[in-house]
Amino acid sequence: MSAFSSARLRTRRRSRLVAACTTGVLAVGAVALGPTTLAHADTAVPHGTKTTTPERTAPKPSLDLSKLGKTPTQALSQSTTTAARVTTPRYDYDGDGISDFFVQKQGNGRPGDVGVWSSKNRKLVSAGPAPVQFRELINPGNLTPDYSGNEVLGLTESGDLSMYRGSDFTHASWIWTCPGWQIYNQVIAVGDIDGNGFGDLLARTPSGDLYLFKGNGETAPFAPRVKVGTGWGIYDQLIGAGDITGTGQETLVARDLNGALWMYKLNGKSAAPIAPRVQIGTGWGIYNQIIGLGDDKNHQGQILGRTANGALYSYAGQPGGTGIHTLGAHVGAGTGWNMHLVAGQGHAPVYGKNSLLGQNAAGTLYRYASLDNGKLGSRTQASDTGFFGNLPLFGSVSLTDSNETPVLGISQGTLFDWGNHTNNDGWGSYNLVNGPGDLNGDGKADLLARDTGGVLWLQPGRGDGHYSARVRIGGGWKGYNKITGSGDINGDGYNDIVARDGNGHLYLYQGTGKGSAPFKTRVYIGGGWNTYNKIASPGDLDGDGRADLVGVNSTGVLYRYSGTGRAGTATFKARVQIGTGWNTYVRLF
Repeated sequence: MSAFSSARLRTRRRSRLVAACTTGVLAVGAVALGPTTLAHADTAVPHGTKTTTPERTAPKPSLDLSKLGKTPTQALSQSTTTAARVTTPRYDYDGDGISDFFVQKQGNGRPGDVGVWSSKNRKLVSAGPAPVQFRELINPGNLTPDYSGNEVLGLTESGDLSMYRGSDFTHASWIWTCPGWQIYNQVIAVGDIDGNGFGDLLARTPSGDLYLFKGNGETAPFAPRVKVGTGWGIYDQLIGAGDITGTGQETLVARDLNGALWMYKLNGKSAAPIAPRVQIGTGWGIYNQIIGLGDDKNHQGQILGRTANGALYSYAGQPGGTGIHTLGAHVGAGTGWNMHLVAGQGHAPVYGKNSLLGQNAAGTLYRYASLDNGKLGSRTQASDTGFFGNLPLFGSVSLTDSNETPVLGISQGTLFDWGNHTNNDGWGSYNLVNGPGDLNGDGKADLLARDTGGVLWLQPGRGDGHYSARVRIGGGWKGYNKITGSGDINGDGYNDIVARDGNGHLYLYQGTGKGSAPFKTRVYIGGGWNTYNKIASPGDLDGDGRADLVGVNSTGVLYRYSGTGRAGTATFKARVQIGTGWNTYVRLF
């Protein structure tokens, strides 16, 4: 008797070798080369009747990169003794020598469809439904000697990194998989930096440590990791840009929270594989994502910047250029790119919650999907009319890799999840439940539950909608009238929550990734939040990979607070109105 519409696609893996993994091995002789220290939207108005309007409507994306990579200086001589081997595009679907890449849409209660952009045909080619909602799609280039094409890596929220071949990876099983990669908040394809013909990866932890995984062409395609830096948490976006200097060396490009752009040349043959940084730009905060494509057939790297409205701008590397002249002038390259996930983007998206659910007084549930541009799409009715009555409902991010939309409620001591079709007994003592994501670092989404005495408990998720034995977080949480979270607010890779007390003060509890103590000491965000009778966590609404917050005031106006990647009073940007008429709902989550 499920009223919630939730199509779920289970992953079915064929028998394949799970090769030796390298996520936990630290090679001897690692060199620490961390960065030095330097510094009115459209309304979404609720309606009284069920709508059949699709919740995600967007123009077809366009992109033209054919005119780039043809500057007169592209033939600048390159040293073959000190530079890594320059390769063709890391992924070339149509064989035209221009970089192509995968995208995945945000699914509605299921994994989103995957497509590959064909630069030759200038269209998005469907690759069909995916087995899971990926946290990252990675185009590393060639990884195995027995395959002439380019492999694709898919990373799940639970930490499985799997290798597929060609563009049909959604219909075929992986050929290699390795668990444990949830310990990294960003995995970056950086091309072949040591010249052995196989793609390499860099991976960053939430603490800012950077590790190099060299491709080795073997069954387990990466050698044991080597620690190559510390302090990389100062950057909110990291990409592999290809050779943007014309020296034959791959580059890592990083953006800081002030919008400055920095370049690091990479040389995998050196004991110090990352050269000192060079500033190559300012003002890059105008983009919600920067995207690294790697080299094209002319051995020239380029970077894409995406604005909140989905416009793409391309910056081609300028061989012989230095500093702020490393990249050429921006060129309008395309529109309609409000995609949830683009291979090579600088910041992984918030997983499992990019929508807002509203329960009205009659007990009917409605859903508004994020458009990834700061706005919400048209509402869709998500339950039978009046099905939930006055049962208090709670929200959560997806509790599995299948991207279902949990709808939680406690009735007669049982926790029901209509999104995942699971029941759990023994929840009668709780008056608040919230699912902000993985809190103990195992890659599986957890729940928070507060009992009537004000004690907050961690309910560790098992990845299937059920939970392990609860862990006591602490007492004194009765003083909060709202506790909510859906993902990482401050951008460090750990999931966070906010809590509002009776005086209207809002606090940030930053995640630690440790089940025994999942939050740091609270940080004051600001006062005056009692102006909102409803506060909710919709996930990421503006496409920058950071979780946002929304509030509804007494007149029904809906405001968005976008995360900044910072903490304290600078946790959120200034509010933006994104809707009216939201007092029709008694609960938002």
